[in-house]
This record gives sequence, structure tokens and C-alpha cells, in this order.
Amino acid sequence: MSEMLDLADKMFGALVLGNVAVLDKIYHTDVKIWHNWDNAEQSREDNLRILSGIPTRYDEFHYDNPRCTVLEDGFLRQHVIRATIGDKTVNVPTIFRVFVDSGKVRRIEEYLDAGQLRKVFA
Repeated sequence: MSEMLDLADKMFGALVLGNVAVLDKIYHTDVKIWHNWDNAEQSREDNLRILSGIPTRYDEFHYDNPRCTVLEDGFLRQHVIRATIGDKTVNVPTIFRVFVDSGKVRRIEEYLDAGQLRKVFA
């Protein structure tokens, strides 16, 4: 159980920093990332490219109120994305369902209202 929580902490620590080197090590080579707002699966390469830009897109970006539940095949992570650009800040409740296989992330399903981000940062 603690290994799964350690993996979750490692993953979300890397996400906040846009640290794709860490994500590269914990993602399976064929990982898929699905988002509810576009109902599309993202490839590993596309995901890493987009995540690498987090530090340059936002003045501040972090996850508030994290709650992680270990599941038999991975974990469920709930948090609130807090992102700031200039004087605009948004708080977006989010859920990640992460499937883990052999200690590596095999699939991510991300649920959030992306419209909140676009509304504030348009």
C-alpha cells in the first residue's frame, strides 16, 4: 500500500514541476492518458510534451487538499488544481484514476471541468 502512495506522491510532485524526467521513468512505454473534457486518449509523448510546459504557463500551479485512495490496481487521487496567471486564480476540483501495472503507470483517467480553466485564463 505504501508503495502505491509513494508512486502517487512521486507522480504528482513531478506534475507540479513539469518534471518529465521523473514521469518518463514511472510511465509505461505505452501509457494512455484519457481526459473527460475531450473524450480522447493522449499518447505518452504528447502528455509529456504538454506537462513539460506547466512551469512556463502558470505563475503558480499546485494541488490543494490531496486525498489518495489505494485501489487493487492503482489509486484514485482527488485534489483541487490551483493555478494562477497574473491576478487571476482558478480552483478546479479534479479526480485522477490511475491504473498501475508492475509499479508503473499504465493508464490515467482525468476528470475535471476544463471550462473553468479556459474561462479564467482566456
